[in-house]
Amino acid sequence: MDDRENRRPTERRGSAATRERPLPPRRRPQAARPRTGTASEQARARQERLAARAAAAEAVREEPRQTRSRPVTKDSGATRAVRPVEPAAEEAAQQPERTERADRSKAAARRRSTDTRKQKRARKKKPHRIYNTNFGFKFLTMLAVVGVIVLAMLIFFRVRHIETAFRGVTDRSTATDAEGNPIAGISVESADGTALSYYTAQEIIDASGINVDDNLLSLSKAAVASRIHAALPYINEIQIKKKLPSTVIITVSEFTVTYSIQDLAGQWWLISREGRVLEPADAQIAKNHMVVTGMPIQVPNPGDYIKPVATDGADLSEIAAKRTATLTALPLLERSSFAKQIVSMDVSTSYDIILWYGTQYEIKLGNTENLEYKLQYLQAVLEELGKEKSGTIDLTFTEDNGAHFLPFG
Repeated sequence: MDDRENRRPTERRGSAATRERPLPPRRRPQAARPRTGTASEQARARQERLAARAAAAEAVREEPRQTRSRPVTKDSGATRAVRPVEPAAEEAAQQPERTERADRSKAAARRRSTDTRKQKRARKKKPHRIYNTNFGFKFLTMLAVVGVIVLAMLIFFRVRHIETAFRGVTDRSTATDAEGNPIAGISVESADGTALSYYTAQEIIDASGINVDDNLLSLSKAAVASRIHAALPYINEIQIKKKLPSTVIITVSEFTVTYSIQDLAGQWWLISREGRVLEPADAQIAKNHMVVTGMPIQVPNPGDYIKPVATDGADLSEIAAKRTATLTALPLLERSSFAKQIVSMDVSTSYDIILWYGTQYEIKLGNTENLEYKLQYLQAVLEELGKEKSGTIDLTFTEDNGAHFLPFG
């Protein structure tokens, strides 16, 4: 029998390369496929065919090696099969190469990590220059523009005009005493606030301390108002406005109702309802105002506020209470309809305030609790009693919530 009949199916003749791996089966030539579609579609189809062939070839190369057989060789005329290659031996042969590749990968990773750390340290050490950035350039440009604007305002916005306006001046009746006579030194010209009673516009401007060419932006309104109050005691309210580019408007109002009080030396002073000392006065002028008694004050200067002093061993708390009671009662009395007929207010004790309505009625108010209500109640009592009676009106509400009238002896 021919040797070819005893050969196994895996045995093939050929070169050494052929014996290492069996050749793939030869494919039959196929007829040329007709080309259809555009050039891009044809190129895409050709790429897909090449990819499919490459995948098939890769699948053949990746077949398990233990399933492959090596061709037999002739030895002494006998035929024997070659055993499959052991996978463990193949793995051992490839282990050094894998180890070397892993070492190279680790070394490359270490180099990259070291370079990254060096770059971070360099960025931290490098000073940040704001003018090298777009934001820094914009910020510096904005500062320059603001600086130019402020400089221009300081140069061009200068005081050129000072105007005065007057408000709060009421009719002539508020400037009279209890008998209806005009109070000395007061001359109200109109009721619409076009004139002042005590000061001229030039006096107000001089007291303000504002000069032409002063910078309008740096002008302090509070400082101007303080200077006017210190120099002109009869000024009540002050409002100052800046009108760009070069005008200052000063609006003031005066105290139109004043009161009199005596100091320790026996000198009479005119005061406002806020307790501000306006000017000295003689006894005759003092009697034309509502007189505050029972609370002597320290010798003041015009523009100061009243400071009561202790007499007859009175403690400081009682002195402070009398001052508080006085400054609480005066504004409420000024708003009442019978304020012109009140000639005096006695605050010898803070809890027993006494008013004199001319010489007709003595009015006991007690303390300042519910004082506004008491004054409203007093208005109703005065209307009921009329002008024929005289006596004491008790509004202390100590016994009940009603008023009590006791005629004079």
